[in-house]
Amino acid sequence: MASFWAAALAFELDPDSDGTGAYVADPSKRTHGLYFQAVPEPKVVKNRVHLDLRPITSMEEDVARLRELGATELRFVDEGSGWTVMADPEGDEFCVLRGVAEGAKRDRSGVDSVVLDCGDPFRVAAFWIDALAYRELERSDVGIEIVGPQDGDPMLSFVTVPEPKTVKNRIHLDVRPTGSMAAEVDRVTRLDATVRGFIEVDGSFWTQMRDPEGNEFCVLRGPEDGWVPGEVLA
Repeated sequence: MASFWAAALAFELDPDSDGTGAYVADPSKRTHGLYFQAVPEPKVVKNRVHLDLRPITSMEEDVARLRELGATELRFVDEGSGWTVMADPEGDEFCVLRGVAEGAKRDRSGVDSVVLDCGDPFRVAAFWIDALAYRELERSDVGIEIVGPQDGDPMLSFVTVPEPKTVKNRIHLDVRPTGSMAAEVDRVTRLDATVRGFIEVDGSFWTQMRDPEGNEFCVLRGPEDGWVPGEVLA
């Protein structure tokens, strides 16, 4: 999985990746990396969290490139500017949008946004705006996009879907606090998050949490917990 996504995004596979997890980093340092970990549960439903990719050339060319890397083309959605729904080698859905060369409304290629399916996208977005110090970028009757204060912060897009959340999300956000993990857990709990559990592995630790609709996310160690900038994992 990490090898596929490293090739798909032109990221670099961390040489310390092992059989239990793998990290891919953006060599430009513009965006945050992706971490892949082994889990026993198979994929059983459509992912409620997925990535939207913005090609530098055209959607058609990038769909062909990703097929060669091992992705599967699922369908074309003819809404607005249109996009192609694809699946990675384990069946995780992602979307390829119109490319920069096709006059896309955003002219930066790569990961365009992290998309979350929601029953009430505006409630969930309001939580993440407060949790991450984001701001609203654009909204419609069925969804909302929010962006962060820093250039490399991922855009988050919340869209209305009819089906409820039934299983643990296979994709989630990891949040790095500026102070301590405990203080950040207290803060986001007051914003309507709930604690799912505390994890301690190999000298590191983090807290698993859920947002107001039950989407899992993790609060990692902060500088006050001994984490130093440059450390990749928790």
